[in-house]
Amino acid sequence: MNILYIWDADYPWDIRVEKICSTLVDEGHKVHIASRNLKKLPEIEINLGLVIHRLKAWRNDQINYIISFPAFFSPIWGHFLDRIIRENNVDLVIVRDLPMAIAGIWAGKKHNIPVIFDMAEDYVAMIWDIWRERKFQGLNFLVRNPYLARPVERYVFRNVDHILVVIDEARDLVIKKGVMPENITIVSNTPLLEAFSETESIENEAIQKIRKHYSIIYTGGIQMARGIQTVLDALPFLVNKIPEILFVVVGDGYAVQKLKDRAKKNNVQDYVLWTGWVNHEMIYEYCRASKIGVIPHLVTDHVNTTIPNKIFDYMGLGLPVIASNAAPMKRILDEEKCGMTFQSGDHEDLAKKILDILRSSHNFIDNGKVSVTQKYNWDLDGARLHSVIEKYER
Repeated sequence: MNILYIWDADYPWDIRVEKICSTLVDEGHKVHIASRNLKKLPEIEINLGLVIHRLKAWRNDQINYIISFPAFFSPIWGHFLDRIIRENNVDLVIVRDLPMAIAGIWAGKKHNIPVIFDMAEDYVAMIWDIWRERKFQGLNFLVRNPYLARPVERYVFRNVDHILVVIDEARDLVIKKGVMPENITIVSNTPLLEAFSETESIENEAIQKIRKHYSIIYTGGIQMARGIQTVLDALPFLVNKIPEILFVVVGDGYAVQKLKDRAKKNNVQDYVLWTGWVNHEMIYEYCRASKIGVIPHLVTDHVNTTIPNKIFDYMGLGLPVIASNAAPMKRILDEEKCGMTFQSGDHEDLAKKILDILRSSHNFIDNGKVSVTQKYNWDLDGARLHSVIEKYER
C-alpha cells in the first residue's frame, strides 16, 4: 500500500516514527511522512526508504513558525495533506498524536481511506502537566489547551478506524473512554533487538569517567516533570555511602540551568556529569558504562498511561532499573524482577532503593535482558503493527 504518516514536528527525527515507518517499508509498503519544516530542509527527501514531504519553509523564522503551526484546522496543513494523498494514491493514513488527528480524519474522509490514530501519549493528561508547570502562550494557548483537547479527543476516538497505544494502561484508559477493545492495539516503545548487539566499544573522556565511577544514568529530556531534582536531592546522602558515585545526565531541555543551580545548592555539583545532547547511537555507550539506569519521572495521570523508551533500553543493556512508582513502570519492574521503584518525588526513598540495589544479590541484570529478548522488543510490537495494517490491505 501507499501509506501516509502524519507527524506534527520536523523529521528527522523521532524514534517511534522511524521504527513504525521503517517496519512498514520492510514489509513492502511505500511510506510517506508529512512533517513540519522549521529547520528549512528540502520539501521532498528520501531517507532510509521513506519519502519525507515537508511544508514549504518561509525565510522569516517567526512567519515560518506561525504558518506551519500544527493545528488541525490549518488550511495550510489541509492543502498539504490533500496534495500528498492525491498525488501519491495514498491508501491509508496514520496520524501521530492529537494535534493533527482531526486533520488526518478529515483527509481520510475526503479521500475515502481509513485512518489509524497513533496515540503515543495521553495528550490531554500531558497538556495538563505542562500547564501546571508553565502555561502556554499565543498559538499554544489555543491549540495546546487541555480544555479544548478533551472534545477533540472525543471526536478522534469516535471517528478513527483503529488506535495504536503504547502500554496496557493506555489501552485500559481508551476503553474506559468508550472505544471498543477490538479497535485498539498495543504497539509499544520497545527497542530493536539488534541494537543490543555487541559492537566495538567507543571511548571518549566522558565514557571513561562514567566507567571509573559508580554511575547512575538518566537519559532523556531535561524538564522539572522528569524528576531529576529528586536524584539531585538524594545525592548528599548517597555520596557519604558511595564516595565514587556519579549521576550522569544525558540530554537537554529548558531546566538544565535550574537543575545545575540545585546541584550547586546541594553541594553535589562535583558528583554530576552533564553530557548535554548526544547522538542516539552514543546513548547506549553511555549506558553500558553505567551501573544503574534511573527514571525519576514525577507521577501524574500522563506518566501513569505511557512508557518511556529508556526502561527497555536500560533492561536490554543489563542495567538494573530504578523508577518512580508510575503504574506501567512499577508493573513491569515487579513482574520482570529487573529493578525497583520508589515513591515519586521522595529523595529519601530513592536513596534507599539505590543502596538496596547496590547491596542486593538479586540478578536484576539477566532478568532485564531476558525480559527484553522474550517479551519487550520491536520484533513482537512490529508483528502487532503488521496485524493491524494487513486488515486494510486492498
